[in-house]
Amino acid sequence: MQNCSTFRTLKIHLKITMAKKSSRKSKKVKQKNGGYYLRMTIISLTSCLVVFTAGNYFIKPQIPCANSKTCQTDLTQQIDNNATGTYDGHTVVPPKIDLANALPQNVLGANTGSGDKHIYVDLSTQKLYAYDGNNLYFQTLISSGKWDPSPVGNFHIWEKLVATRMAGGSGADAYDLPNVPYVMYFYEDFGLHGAYWHNNFGHSMSHGCINERIVDAKTLYEWADVGTAVSICNSFSEPNNCQQTNPISD
Repeated sequence: MQNCSTFRTLKIHLKITMAKKSSRKSKKVKQKNGGYYLRMTIISLTSCLVVFTAGNYFIKPQIPCANSKTCQTDLTQQIDNNATGTYDGHTVVPPKIDLANALPQNVLGANTGSGDKHIYVDLSTQKLYAYDGNNLYFQTLISSGKWDPSPVGNFHIWEKLVATRMAGGSGADAYDLPNVPYVMYFYEDFGLHGAYWHNNFGHSMSHGCINERIVDAKTLYEWADVGTAVSICNSFSEPNNCQQTNPISD
C-alpha cells in the first residue's frame, strides 16, 4: 500500500512539474511569437520601401505614345506607296506620296524662324486656328484624341515629315497606317497631320494626335516652321484666349 501511495504522490508531483514547465514554455512561445511578428512586419515594410525606391530610381516612366508601338517607329520619314493599311478592322488605301511635289518651298525641317506664328487647337469645338500675329491665317475642323487624350499645354513644332508610317493599338483597336501625310510633331510623338482613314472631322477620332483633312494639313505644313508655337486648349476664343486645365509644356 505504501508503494502505491508513493507512486501516486510521485505521479501527482510529476504532473505539477510538467504543468509548470508547459506554462513557462507557453509564455516563452507567446513572447517569442510577439517579437517574431513585430520583426517580420518591420522587415516587410523595409523591403517594400527599398523595392519602391529602387524602382523609381532605376525604372524610367513610360513615355506617352500617340501613334507608335515603340514611341520611335513613327519619328522618321517613310514613304510606302505600294502598301495598304488597316484601321478599325478594315483595309485602307493610303494616298500616293510624290516626294518631289510634296515638299514645300522652304527646306524640310529647317528652322526659318517662327516669328509671331501660332497654332491654337480648341478641343471643345474640335477646331484649329492658325494666327500670323493678330491676323487669322487659317481655320479648319480637326479630330483630336478619342482613345487617348490629346495633351493640353503650350508646345513648339520640333519636327516636320512629309509622310511617315504610324502603327499601334491592339485587338480591334489595332491600326497600321502607311503614308500618313504632312506630319508636324509638337510634343513627344504627338503631332498635327493629315488623315485619310476617316472623314469625321469635327469629332474626336484619334489616339492623341490632331487629325486634319489632307488638303488642310498640307496648307498648314507649308505655312508653319520648326519652332512655330502650338497651344492645345480646353477651350479657345479669338484671337488668343486659350483656356487650359493642368497644362504641360515642352
